[in-house]
Amino acid sequence: MNNPIHSRGVSAEIGRFTRFYAGVSSSKLEELRAFRSLYPERATYVGQTEWRYRALGAGNSATLVLLPGGELVNDLGFQFAMAMSHAGYRIVYPTYPRVSSLAELADGLAAVLDAEQVQSAAVLGASFGGAVAQVLVRRHPQRMRGLILSNCGVPMRRLVPAVWTALALARTLPWSTMHKLLAGGFVKLVAPRDELERRFWAAYVAELLDTRLGKADLLANMALQLEYHLDYHFHSSDLAGWTGNILIAESDTDVIGPRRRKGLRDTYPAAKVRTFHNGGHATMFLRFDEYLAMVKDFMKL
Repeated sequence: MNNPIHSRGVSAEIGRFTRFYAGVSSSKLEELRAFRSLYPERATYVGQTEWRYRALGAGNSATLVLLPGGELVNDLGFQFAMAMSHAGYRIVYPTYPRVSSLAELADGLAAVLDAEQVQSAAVLGASFGGAVAQVLVRRHPQRMRGLILSNCGVPMRRLVPAVWTALALARTLPWSTMHKLLAGGFVKLVAPRDELERRFWAAYVAELLDTRLGKADLLANMALQLEYHLDYHFHSSDLAGWTGNILIAESDTDVIGPRRRKGLRDTYPAAKVRTFHNGGHATMFLRFDEYLAMVKDFMKL
């Protein structure tokens, strides 16, 4: 059963805005505040695991599931979620709980759809969310009518040593060091030039890493990334019986390099491909208007 989460987070929310966003001057700040207020988290359970998510829009509208990337939470894409809702679509936006396998993530997402009485939905997975989406469509194809794979790749065994090394190193680092490395890299991804934007996102990521995520969450996510490349192998024939549409959104300046982008296209030869020039890894943020128009067009298919 899904339950809105009410008073336990209200006072904490006020305190976080006072603490982390003091001195931040950006229209995004008020939009974030409104997003969290208008669309409070709901919760459903799979066994003992709590799944938190936000639901936007009318229940009888076409539904888009917006999967988080490595940030793991359900408000990084607040502007995009609100824009899609205002365009007439229903949005289900989950946070990933700490689990031990990608199969658990996929099955938990199906349970969230059950809680919201959604029979089938389009799914947008960017970055790590793209990995989750590809597992989800194979475990629960009947729940997905369309798939957008954005700035992501397919599993590749050749990446296992690098992911394993990164995980082993992260286990040895103090959280303060990880915090600094993650914060700096994140801000560069979503706001590389504009100073006001950088201040807002610096405050956002400080709040995220100080109050919502910890080292254990990041290590668990890195372990899932290792599982993805170690235990999964996708084929172009996997979805032969599935009738949904697929869109690949990529960027020629992504950290997902040419070889991995080709691997994704080869795995889904029937997919439409949209390549953004200078879109970076966070294309949704750097090319917001074009990206939004692309997703709206896809939802009309």
